[in-house]
Amino acid sequence: MSPSPFLNLFSISRWDPELFVLILSRTSGVLIAMPAFNARAVPTRIKALAAVALSALLFPLIRANLSFHDTAYENLLLDIFSEFLIGVSIGFCAYLIFASVALAGQLAGVQAGFGIVDAINPLGVAEFPLLGNFQAQVAFLVFLATNAQYALLWTLARSYEVILVGGGSFSGNYFSGFTHLFSSMMTLGLVLAAPFIVGGIILNLVLGFLSKMMPQMNLISLGLPVMVLGGLILTLLGLPFFTAVLARSMGGLGETLDDLLKVMAGHGG
Repeated sequence: MSPSPFLNLFSISRWDPELFVLILSRTSGVLIAMPAFNARAVPTRIKALAAVALSALLFPLIRANLSFHDTAYENLLLDIFSEFLIGVSIGFCAYLIFASVALAGQLAGVQAGFGIVDAINPLGVAEFPLLGNFQAQVAFLVFLATNAQYALLWTLARSYEVILVGGGSFSGNYFSGFTHLFSSMMTLGLVLAAPFIVGGIILNLVLGFLSKMMPQMNLISLGLPVMVLGGLILTLLGLPFFTAVLARSMGGLGETLDDLLKVMAGHGG
């Protein structure tokens, strides 16, 4: 029976520290860009400890199954940056979905009448998108329900089979692929905000028609409560649509990450 590869963790050779640093660079990149884990509420020490612990778990498996070639010290810094960029690219793909939710929250908040919360903030610290924060919390629950976090960790482990340590390739296909992801993120944000945009246009037309029919009506005092009430109704009625669209996007995250690995390995376009 062959010994467990985890026993190799305590067998430090000449190039083992270098390999561990490179693994730590890729792992840190994933955790830095990973949704929810990259929030300010998570302490920096917890992030660093999680990165070191995850790298320690991956280290014996990678060292036992992959051939690692000696790297000159003058190229070590470039390899560290390359590994870190690979990790950030993996985590950033999932973060783009949450960026589309933030975009949808901003658009929906303005149409639903919650934009006044962003303009008038009694704390005076920063803007606080009320509806966007609620949608972000729902998106995080959908993220956990679809096991997208496991897809990220699985892609991190599988990335060492597709992309050798220090073997990342960032060609034109890499940048064009992320350009396509950005456009998809904008499209997803507009789709998520579509019910509020359409509902806001219809409600504004109705209020405008009523103001013409009844000029004595105070549109300023009546319009804002009506828009807020309509926004709350649209939020409740559109919640199944919102979660279904997000679940479909997060369900296809694994396939997107596989295509990304092929592009960074120089095997796909």
